[in-house]
Parts: sequence; C-alpha cells; structure tokens
Amino acid sequence: MYFLGLLSLLVLQSKAFSTNFPNEAIAEFSVNIYNQLRATGEDENILFSPLSIAIALGMVELGAHGSTLKEIRHSLGYDILKNGEEFSFLKDLSDMATTEESQYVMTIANSLYVQNGFHISDKFLQLVKKYFKAEVENVDFSQSAAVANHINKWVENHTNNMIKDFTSSRDFSALTHLALVNAVYFKGNWKSQFRPENTRTFSFTKDDESEVQIPMMYQQGEFYYGEFSDGSNEAGGIYQISMMIVLSDRKFHSSHWSVLPRFTAEQEVDLKDVLKGLGITEVFSRNADLTAMSDNEELYLAKAIHKSFLEVNEEGVEAAAASGMIAISRMAVLYPQVIVDHPFFFLVRTGEQVSTILFMGRVMHPEAMNASGHDFEEL
Repeated sequence: MYFLGLLSLLVLQSKAFSTNFPNEAIAEFSVNIYNQLRATGEDENILFSPLSIAIALGMVELGAHGSTLKEIRHSLGYDILKNGEEFSFLKDLSDMATTEESQYVMTIANSLYVQNGFHISDKFLQLVKKYFKAEVENVDFSQSAAVANHINKWVENHTNNMIKDFTSSRDFSALTHLALVNAVYFKGNWKSQFRPENTRTFSFTKDDESEVQIPMMYQQGEFYYGEFSDGSNEAGGIYQISMMIVLSDRKFHSSHWSVLPRFTAEQEVDLKDVLKGLGITEVFSRNADLTAMSDNEELYLAKAIHKSFLEVNEEGVEAAAASGMIAISRMAVLYPQVIVDHPFFFLVRTGEQVSTILFMGRVMHPEAMNASGHDFEEL
C-alpha cells in the first residue's frame, strides 16, 4: 500500500482545451519512462521531465510518416486520438502553462537548428512554428564545438542557467543535418512556505536500512494525504500545480505536520535507449520515414538526449529540463505527519483538468544530492 502527501505550489485559473485529450496518455508515458530508468539503475536517484520529452517527440512526430509515425503515436498513447489532435493539446498545454506571476514562473521554448543548405519542408516549418513556436536557425554542424556552445547558451538562457553543457562537440559532425531542442523551466513557491529557521538535520532511512543525516524542512498545517488513487480532491475550475510525494507504507502519521527533505537533483539520460525500450525504434533506424520533415529519404535520428535539474527548498520548487533530437543521414555511421525520511518517488504535475506530469523522479540517496544551505541543529 502507498500513501501520498500533496503540497500545493501554486494555483491559477483553468482554461478550455480545444481538444478532448485523455488525461492518462502522458501519465502512462511518464510511468513507462520511469520504469525504464528504474530498470537500468535499480538503486539510483531518478529525475526527468515527461513534458519536455513529449514536446521534443512531438516535433519529431510532425516530421514522420508511415510506420515511423504510427510507432511514435502508439508509444505516446495517441492511438485513440484523431491524427494530429495531440499537437493541438500540446500547444494548448504550453500556452496555458507558460506564464509569469509573482508566485511562479513557467516557460517552454523550442528551437530547430538546420545545417546550412539542407532543405527542410516548408509545411513542416510552418507546423513546428504553429504548434511549438519553435525558433529556426541555420548553423554549420561541421563546426561542432561552436554549434554545441551555441545550443548550450540557448538552453542556459531558457532554463535560468540551471541546465549547463547540454551538448558537446561529440554530438555533431559534418554529417549532422538538424537538431530539435526543447527547454522547460519552472519555479513555484509553496502556498504555505517552510521557515528556514525550522530546518534541522534528520535521519533518512534508505532501503538497505542504513541511515544518513540530511536537512529536513518542517511546517505545521493542513495537507492532503491518504491512500494513493487516481482520484483528486482538487476543486473544479482550478488549474493547480503541486508536488506529490509517494512513500511506501512505513511511517505515516497525521496530516497536520509536514517534514520534507531539502534537496537538489540532476540527471542526464541517454534518451535513445529509453525510447527504444518503449517501442520507439524505427525512427532511430535506417528504415525511418521522416519525409514529412525533409525530402531527404536518408534522414533518421542518431541521438536523443535529456538533462534535468530540480531543487526543493523552503521557498518552493525550481526545476528545468532540456531534450534534444539529433538527425543524420543513413550514409553516416555513429558510435499524514508526512515524514519523508526514507526513499520516495516524487512528481511535479498540473492539476485535475489534464494532470500532465512536468517532472518525475525518486530519491534513494539524498546525501549525494548537493543540498546547499546552512548549518543545522540535530533533532
């Protein structure tokens, strides 16, 4: 049995969506990615942004045809939608979520880098601008170090400098034709903030029953908690972003207290392996059909990369992620008291209306997460 603690970060008015998108589609995709990462690192911390990955794949999907397109749509859970309906949803979600208020900031940015002289379909360019507001720029990938530095600067600028060194010169060559990049940045304050003076060192019990001392934030108040389910206690007509903490049934008390680790986490993921594990394989093979993107029939994805960073502190949550898809031609060859004191799963999600997962991960070893800050008294 599992329990959850729900800490609200912010609330804003909901907006109507132009398409009836199944709420569970991205949620299922998120869980599938999580399980892939868990399988490859059984006892490791995990962090990624399902939203960033879904948007980057959405741009690739715009350029796909035939069985390549069907494979991407199936793996993302879009089969029950009309063809192309998912793009309207992703656009609506981005428009609704991308805003700036005194309590929170969220931005989503996309960019398409095209090799000088390489022909991209005018229709594809039109659609990628329409649905993803993507910037389009011509570069010379043979100058791999300069291009990597240029893209990294763009990513830094769109993630409040949280994601650094996103690409390297090894990711590009004279055979690279294009790169599609997404960046997501989020910062939200707790509706009820933790007081820094109440933060103390506290014992965190890991799965092997060993204990480490980490900084724990503390506050008293009313918080949602109970058995984990698909239901929601959130009021209708509200679009809410929250952080949900899921603990195994080990220690659980009343809902009037919250003790939560203060931590930072970051992870770099070889997204190609993850996506292939989910069944998205053809787009990475010599059988890929990306002719909706370019009339070059030799085009296929060679690399897919993802990097994310998240910080949880007394004020709230700040997180960022970037996803990149790099294409080459086939002629190329590549090489209740909710005490979060033991391993936990976490996610930052939108609210009841679409329940899209912005960031997801788990904390197994908090001592490895560079928690910054102050000196604390032991409890």
